[in-house]
Amino acid sequence: MSSDQLSTNRTPAGDLDRDQTGYTPEPSPIQSRWLRLHKYFYLPRLLTPQERKKAIFLALVFVSFGALFAGRLYVRFTIPVPAVGGTYREGLLKPPRTINPLYAFTNDTDRDIAKLVFSRLVTYDGGGNPILDLAENYEVSSDGKIYTVALKKNAFWHDGKKVTADDVIFTVKTIQNPAYKSPLIANWQGVQIEKVDEYAIRFTLRAPYSPFLENLTVGILPKHLWEGVQPEQAVLHELNTKPVGSGPYRFDGFIQERDGSITEYRLARNPDYYRDGPYIKRIVFAFYASFETLLADWRKGRIDGFNPLSKNIEEELNPDKFALFMAETPRVFGVFFNPQKSEALADKNVREAIAAAIPRDSITNYILGKASPRRSPFPLFYGNIGTTSEGARASSTETAASLLARTGFIDRDNDGIREKKETKREGKKTVEKITTLSFTLSTSDWPDLLRAAEVIQQNLEAVGIDVAIEGKPISDLESSVIRPRNFQILLFGQAYGYEPDPFIFWHSSQTKDPGLNIVSFSDKAADKILEEIRTISDRSEREKRFGTLEDRLDQDPLMLPLFAEHYLYILPRSIQGVNLSFISLPSDRFNTVTNWYIDTKRILK
Repeated sequence: MSSDQLSTNRTPAGDLDRDQTGYTPEPSPIQSRWLRLHKYFYLPRLLTPQERKKAIFLALVFVSFGALFAGRLYVRFTIPVPAVGGTYREGLLKPPRTINPLYAFTNDTDRDIAKLVFSRLVTYDGGGNPILDLAENYEVSSDGKIYTVALKKNAFWHDGKKVTADDVIFTVKTIQNPAYKSPLIANWQGVQIEKVDEYAIRFTLRAPYSPFLENLTVGILPKHLWEGVQPEQAVLHELNTKPVGSGPYRFDGFIQERDGSITEYRLARNPDYYRDGPYIKRIVFAFYASFETLLADWRKGRIDGFNPLSKNIEEELNPDKFALFMAETPRVFGVFFNPQKSEALADKNVREAIAAAIPRDSITNYILGKASPRRSPFPLFYGNIGTTSEGARASSTETAASLLARTGFIDRDNDGIREKKETKREGKKTVEKITTLSFTLSTSDWPDLLRAAEVIQQNLEAVGIDVAIEGKPISDLESSVIRPRNFQILLFGQAYGYEPDPFIFWHSSQTKDPGLNIVSFSDKAADKILEEIRTISDRSEREKRFGTLEDRLDQDPLMLPLFAEHYLYILPRSIQGVNLSFISLPSDRFNTVTNWYIDTKRILK
């Protein structure tokens, strides 16, 4: 018998690892590892039940400590960063009508959405500092008349077209065209714009104007979509409700009722945005007919945030779930005196007495909205510029009474109102004239201003001054009181921007409408300072001029600054990255929306 036959005869019956020739193949590497591991499955069978329990316990301890150690290493060597995701829902009181940067100035909702959809050359951060948006950089000529702006080359419209200098030029020239009736036309009068190249523009001003930088915050329109729209069609065009911009968010749809009113408006994250972010995936606006229904939905968790309008909402806030942001605004409210409408107010001592009788703290505590006392007529953005008014205008009933008595105003008939008795010569006759301290205080019918007016009324009555309050709708107040200067005492506010320009409020050339020097203040030294503020580009130098201007205004008090309004905003704690300390308009709460985030991820340090 051959050796081959002997090998065959020794093959165990049923050996499936051999082929028909009797050859046994070597196991693969995977099979070898499996055979080695397979032996360990028999190990527990060699242990007693008690030993198996101990082994399992030790294994669990080992795995737990290993996981804890790995977790600590992961946390130590990584950091959390914003990640794309989440939806933010906000409640508003007004539905959108014209989401167009050329017209979005009569409706807060239009401004809000336009801020998210449209880009601008320059914007501001949450602290009121200018930052570049579409602009890559800009240069200002030594004489302050020429601004040359270079654009980013990676900006695209939401429909995929590139943003170029032609879009900027088209936007500005559309604003300058009276046929389009843009409220911004006054800001751009006398400004020439020309194309340097595909990504650069030059603005030429007639005279230096330091606040011009704020003009560059206007939203830019896409020329390729708007150039075929005639002026008479612009306001009613579909692009006003379905806008195409180049901003961080793009139009994603809306829900409309049968009557055409919009109840919900949706925006989606722009994945092709040219700056970092945005991170929140969707922003949804829901619109309500009243604040009560809005508040009810917020309590039910149907919306995440809103402008609370009243500090009373603070009592309902769960600090673990919600954050209340309070931002300073560049709007200063005060009392304006018109000597031309009252002989008594022409006396500086009477105005000083009224100023002394009004306690600022009482007013800010009484109104519902958040506010802080102000002793400067200028925004806090330019610091507490002057200090002269701090001492001279300290609230004191005794000081007010003393000033009035010194001026000859006493309560002669014990009716609670002071009078002044004077004898004057008119021709050949001697005439006795009695002047009563009785004034009309005009203001808006806005609840907070009416409450402030009531505090003023009570405090002036306490020193013998009679005050009648006249509250009017804002449109009536502007047309029948402010523009024609038809008031004795006015309680109202002066609204500044990020680059305050007090020229229109205090220069002697602005005493007639449409100027807003409503108290007819006239001072040559102040005029010179106001003109310098417009031409100086350095902010620190402008601040010095503001301080000097405040001193000049204090010498002839025709305005008593009272308080600065704060903007209140509620957001859920889940939204991080919010910086909100100084804004010019409510829509500016979205200035840094690209930094907001809900979700996070971890990356290596």
